[in-house]
Amino acid sequence: MLDNPRHIDVLSENLEEEMGQYDEETLVECEKMGIKRESVQGIPHRQLFIDLVELLETKLARSYSKFIPDYICEKLTQAIEVSIEHGKLGLLAILYFGSELIVPQIYSSILCGLRLSMGLTNDEAKFLILHIDMDKDHANALREIIVANCRTKADRLVLMKCTVLLLEARVSFYDSLLKFTSEISEVVDFSQCISEITSQSNVLDMCRYHIRGSTVLDVGCGAGYLSRELLHRGATKTVGVDISSVMISAANAHPAKSRTEYYVVGDAARLKQSLLSTTNKTNLMPGAGFDMGVFDVAVASFLFNCLTITEMNKCISDIYSLLKPGGHFVFSVPHPFNSGRDTGSRSYFADRDRLIERQITDELKTIAYFKTFQDYTNAVLENGFEIIQLEEVRATPNTTNLIVKLRKPDEKSTSNNATALTMLSKKLNWSKAAMMHPHNAFVVNIPVEVKEEIYKATFTAYNYGISESTGGGRRFSRSLSRRLSDCAGNVDSFAALRSFAVSVRNSLLHETGVILLKGLDLDSCACPKLAYYIICSFIGTVDGSARGKLFDVKNNHIDAMDGKNDNVLFSVSDCEASWHTDGASKDKVYDCVGLLCINPSAIGGKSKITNACNAFDKVKNILPKFMMHELMRPIARDILENGSGRGNENVGTQLSRAERIMHLRISYNSYPIYVAKEGRMRFRYMRHWIETAHQKVNWRLPTMLRIAMDVLDDTLTEGCCFYERLERGDILICNNSCVAHGRDAFRDVPGQPPRHLVRAWIQCQKVDLYAAGA
Repeated sequence: MLDNPRHIDVLSENLEEEMGQYDEETLVECEKMGIKRESVQGIPHRQLFIDLVELLETKLARSYSKFIPDYICEKLTQAIEVSIEHGKLGLLAILYFGSELIVPQIYSSILCGLRLSMGLTNDEAKFLILHIDMDKDHANALREIIVANCRTKADRLVLMKCTVLLLEARVSFYDSLLKFTSEISEVVDFSQCISEITSQSNVLDMCRYHIRGSTVLDVGCGAGYLSRELLHRGATKTVGVDISSVMISAANAHPAKSRTEYYVVGDAARLKQSLLSTTNKTNLMPGAGFDMGVFDVAVASFLFNCLTITEMNKCISDIYSLLKPGGHFVFSVPHPFNSGRDTGSRSYFADRDRLIERQITDELKTIAYFKTFQDYTNAVLENGFEIIQLEEVRATPNTTNLIVKLRKPDEKSTSNNATALTMLSKKLNWSKAAMMHPHNAFVVNIPVEVKEEIYKATFTAYNYGISESTGGGRRFSRSLSRRLSDCAGNVDSFAALRSFAVSVRNSLLHETGVILLKGLDLDSCACPKLAYYIICSFIGTVDGSARGKLFDVKNNHIDAMDGKNDNVLFSVSDCEASWHTDGASKDKVYDCVGLLCINPSAIGGKSKITNACNAFDKVKNILPKFMMHELMRPIARDILENGSGRGNENVGTQLSRAERIMHLRISYNSYPIYVAKEGRMRFRYMRHWIETAHQKVNWRLPTMLRIAMDVLDDTLTEGCCFYERLERGDILICNNSCVAHGRDAFRDVPGQPPRHLVRAWIQCQKVDLYAAGA
């Protein structure tokens, strides 16, 4: 495009310098300024710019590259494209007026700012320094080229047009930057406003002794303000959950977001389920860790006022499960006495769970579900938390907030410790009479008055929004009974059901260890599973930590015995389930297992039970001590992930079951078949999971263990005194430490309802100890 050879040489020299080719004089000057020769020679300016950006991102511990809105550069890009269309004059306008002439002044200001704010050295700022110095020379050389190529008025008009377009685009670029920074400021100001109203500073203050080095769960995280603050104060990782996808997008796009912040969309009322389904986005490992606890600290700022009482109970239950033993949970809520309500006001109790409008400031109004002070305390205590600290904080002249710090008891004080002697089940042997007449010993017809109360409780619970999936806390029977009694206006409501539940629990823990309840008319229940859940909840606490509170036992057409099918439960298969107890995790035990029959099997599928305590005494007399030791030493078991039990359904599960990781997990997941101490016993067994564990880590199954299990299986089968098909409405509940159960293979017949049972894991011993202490 240029005719003058000298002009071509000027641009060629300019290009060489852009590509890192300098004369000796320039390199000597760089060294005098503290810029190493090798750090600039042969390195294109584009790379120097990239290095500078990466340096700044490292110093700031954050990246802005994915957060810059398109509108900032949009007009400048368009101006360059239009100028290029004008050929040589447009290109000269871009190079001279749009760059070389103005860059030295712009970069000088940027360099000054970076030196003052971040203390950049000359070597670190070499990209800016080189351009400030060289572009002045380039501009002087280019001026001659500009004059030489603007001989006519038409040429000068084209140059002027392109220059005006480029400079206006530059102005638009900086205006957009100012707009962007003002938007950021508004967000910060709004966040600070919300922070003051919701007392987030008080939440942070309550966390101060527990934050350093912790993993934090932020429930109802919004745009991530609390998470970022906790990271700045020493947390190593935060996981935020919010139901609003807009808020989560804002949190993920925040310019200050670090690499150890994770934000996912999820429902607080289904918190554990939401986290399990997003482990690939939060770098959390699914598996037994979710039962043992994965977080050190949990926070929830103004969350529970957005949930109903039932949803709040479910959320607190999930938070308790997700916290490590000894972990802390801090939350803030509007004080119940705001809006003129107190315990002396009629509306204080009448407005529970109603949406109440509240004026926070002249500009800000909120709508929240009203809860009493007791609703909060009951929810946290019934879910097992200890209240550590409680503060009432004046947020605005018109509002007061409640800040609460809770603690999950550590293992030493948790009575669900799998090795604690007090939590081993009482050794329950069956008498010969019981084994000869099992129907007399185990079968109980539900009394008419109890059935009436079950139907009434089911209807009332349904109206209150309580379902088998949401539950109502770790002492659900007490909270539900109280709520239903309040509704009925009678303190003695459901007295027959409570009394019956106590007798069932006594049978399970102190007498036979098994009970078959008959007479429940499922057709009279609008919600059969809810009725079953209520019965189980009055007996003890329904444990939903691994597979939900109720689990549908029916054929999903997956063969659990097929070695190719990994992580598949017998509960979702139609093949035979040999003698076993429920639960394969070293760190989780279940006191009792219940099965409700919705539809019996058409062919096969008979249930069978036997007494593991009787078997223990008999096997002990058969086997020599060194072989009996095989049943009482830790033995590796296969790993079964939480969830549906239908295989490896997501990426997170697949990663957690990689061969090397499984070797470590199976090695850890070792525990005895029998633990027997001072008249107490725990039996935990399913031969299949022992054999598959050894196969997966390439261990040979010890011969003595195989022989000992052969004798045990034969003895359990010999002692089987109940072998029947459950009928519709039957509820079979077994002590999971003293009674082994199993079932035949079955087959569903087309045109007939498929076999459908519903399983519940019930924790009874804590409830029993609590009742004894009361």
